[in-house]
Amino acid sequence: VTLSGNTATFTPSERLSYDEDYTAIISSDVEDAAGNNLADNFTWSFSTGEEPDNSAPQIINTSPTNNENNVAIDTDLTATFNEPMDPATINESTFVVRQGNTEITGTVLYSGTTATFSPTSNLPFGSSLTATITDGAQDLAGNNLDRDISWSFTTENESTPPVITSTTPDDNAQDVPVSSAVTASFNE
Repeated sequence: VTLSGNTATFTPSERLSYDEDYTAIISSDVEDAAGNNLADNFTWSFSTGEEPDNSAPQIINTSPTNNENNVAIDTDLTATFNEPMDPATINESTFVVRQGNTEITGTVLYSGTTATFSPTSNLPFGSSLTATITDGAQDLAGNNLDRDISWSFTTENESTPPVITSTTPDDNAQDVPVSSAVTASFNE
């Protein structure tokens, strides 16, 4: 305990514990310079704050999973974190999808603890793709992922043959003008 002017300071020999309730008491034995005692013991209470978050966030689940095969080409990709993240750090530059060195375009949304990558168009058939969340992603305490996290998957092969849905002129048409174009439309 030190006294400076009208202020007494108690400096604990060890740090106070996080998330604890404390009570401070100044005894009525304390005297002023004239020898007058404090009328009564003076008591007050306070609580310390929670321990700061210094841990790097983790990805606890992905969809599709690492090395998953036959993933539908219209799939949105997700990554779930073990804690809430700073939404400003979950975006198209920290959640990327690539086919080899070619980046797949899409949009990234973040809600709860899940980041979702929605491709602008269908993923390519029969392709090996890699999704990455970079170490630029941060939790609400400002802790970054400790490294880039990647997982790979393979999309489904196209196994359905195309179908002709219409022709011009129609099948077995009669009296078709000789200047007519002949067309066939497909389902894909």
